[in-house]
Amino acid sequence: MISSKNVLLFGISFGILSLIVLTILTLNDSSNNNILKSIQMGDLLGFLNFTIGLLFIFLGINNSNKRFLISLFGGLLLRLIIMVFLVVVTLKFLEINEISFIFSLLFFYFLYVTIEIIYLNLRKS
Repeated sequence: MISSKNVLLFGISFGILSLIVLTILTLNDSSNNNILKSIQMGDLLGFLNFTIGLLFIFLGINNSNKRFLISLFGGLLLRLIIMVFLVVVTLKFLEINEISFIFSLLFFYFLYVTIEIIYLNLRKS
């Protein structure tokens, strides 16, 4: 049986491990450094979004339904604002491959949101 703690542990360990692997690859490979740095930035922003989302979930999980929903949707709004700001700053000021960055950000964003949804569903039951 998969528990909510295992899903949470998987999400956090996957995020940290993927950032470490991408950092090592970026430092060692000079031919595709721009593309790897773009993928690394997409993973970093996706993991940052994930951790902020977990913070808001933990703040509201043991409260009433109304407070939980305020925490969840307020967190979604704040995360969206932060992500838009960071994506614009990243695209404007860093020398990265825009296409690799956007697709890696979308991939990691959906991966981490899926982990959050699975965690909430398993926690509920």
